[in-house]
Amino acid sequence: MRSLLAGLGPADIRTAPFPHIVADAPMEAGLYEALSTSFPEFQRLGWPSPPGRMPNNRRFELSAQMILNADDMPECWKAFAAYHSGPDFLAEVETLFQGHWDPAMLAALGGRLTGHSTGRLNIAQPGPYRIHQDARMEINTPVRDRPSSSRGPHLDTPNRLFSCLFYMRAPNDDAQGGDLLLYRWRDGPQGRIDTYELPAEAVEVVATVPYGANRLVIFPQSVNALHGVGVRHPTPHTRRYVFITAQVTEDWLRLPPREAN
Repeated sequence: MRSLLAGLGPADIRTAPFPHIVADAPMEAGLYEALSTSFPEFQRLGWPSPPGRMPNNRRFELSAQMILNADDMPECWKAFAAYHSGPDFLAEVETLFQGHWDPAMLAALGGRLTGHSTGRLNIAQPGPYRIHQDARMEINTPVRDRPSSSRGPHLDTPNRLFSCLFYMRAPNDDAQGGDLLLYRWRDGPQGRIDTYELPAEAVEVVATVPYGANRLVIFPQSVNALHGVGVRHPTPHTRRYVFITAQVTEDWLRLPPREAN
């Protein structure tokens, strides 16, 4: 399995509004086609339902562990999930963003992301690991009525180490919107950073990453890693992607003491 990060290096890191990488066609065309054509329908990630009965613009997921345990998943997906939720990928991410990791994160991990026990994320039965990894299929269901966002500006969970989005837009998806928005604080970090969505007046958009086929976005977690999904207009199409991440059990991300309320 070819890593999504193969060929990427420090020169690819953009620092505004926070350290991140955007990469087009990180997956070889043939393998991407195999993954894309076998990406499951809503009924596999949600529940058996006629297309018109799907919930409106809602997120559903299928974890790496579930992919690996499923008899109906093709081998290309099992290989993809196994590698990108494993320790070798974590080591790639650590090296790629060397010098950009939050000091508080490094302090919580004794200075390094690697060298710890790792395992795949299982929310129902967490394993005895220091770091829990996942590479899960995710979808946002069609927008049936009025334009909406599946999630506004936010920070990912305070125990997260990094976030990686691998977009897999379907060839026939002509929907408008649903792009990734990168924000910065208007007046510095403030309020509750663990809320589901931050107040719109607390942040401002700095960059937009269009939702597209075979496109990757990856960034370390930090108090400045603000992002959200742009408004999607009514569409019958499903927004498809893989979310790759790693996290620890305890929260390490907090507001800087001088800025805490």
